[in-house]
Formats: sequence, C-alpha cells, structure tokens
Amino acid sequence: MKYFIVIFILISSLYGDETDVDIKANNFTADKSKNSIIFSGKVSMIKGEDTLYSDKLIVYTKTVGNANKTVIQNYIADGHVSIKLKRPTTVMIGKGDKITYDVDNQVYVITGNGYLEDVTGEKIIKGEKIYYDEKNQNTNIDGGKNKPVQFKLKIESK
Repeated sequence: MKYFIVIFILISSLYGDETDVDIKANNFTADKSKNSIIFSGKVSMIKGEDTLYSDKLIVYTKTVGNANKTVIQNYIADGHVSIKLKRPTTVMIGKGDKITYDVDNQVYVITGNGYLEDVTGEKIIKGEKIYYDEKNQNTNIDGGKNKPVQFKLKIESK
C-alpha cells in the first residue's frame, strides 16, 4: 500500500501542478532502481482536460531537495500515441509513433509520422520529428528522407 501511495504522488505531479491524473492500462510495472513506472496495453492518461493515449507509457522520476521529494522528470509514450492539450487560448492535438515530454523544460518531441495541430489557430504541422517548446512557444520540425516537412495554415484575405 505504501508503494501505491508513492506511485500516486508521482503520477499526480506528472505535469508539475496539483491536478488529479487518471492513468488506465492493461499492465503496470514499477522499477525503483531505474526510477521508472511502466504502463502498457491500451494506456490512457487524463489530467484535467488534457489526454494522452498510447500502447506504452514510461514515467521517469527523480529525487530533489533535502526532503528527498520525488518528482516526475520526463515521460515517454510509445506506439500509436495521441495527445490533446487544452490551454487557455488554444487546443493542441498531436500524434506520432512516439512522444516524449520533458517536464522541467516543458518540451514535447513527437517522433515518427509527427502531426501537431493548433486547432484554434488553424495550423497543422507534419514531419518526422516535431519539437514543441510549450514554455517558450517555439516549434522546430525535421523532415524525413523523401518526406518533406508540411506546414498548413489558414490566411484570411482582405
């Protein structure tokens, strides 16, 4: 039971603020020596209005401060990954073979058939690797061999 409480605290800090996180999966494994928690098989994670779906989700933790507080360092979602991020001014939808998220730097990396859409701003980005820095609002896209980057946006004419 004590280990379950620690896992719950870790997951509840997944995005850095205090909001309930609900993760469902067919399988769960925790490896304290590797500071990792692995969810696999039809993974769904819901935090507030944000969602993530994947075949596998690995959450990496780290210990900080003198109180040895455990926090989330990053996570890696693998296999048929999709995310929906609802923010005050926009909604972002992302898809890819793999998505990593660095919690401290608020950077998403979508790898393999990457797709990122700003629903509110009506912009779509496609590429083999998409770097989305949420904190600084920067995006970089890498194309693949024989697969160029694609950027689509709506422009109003006057």
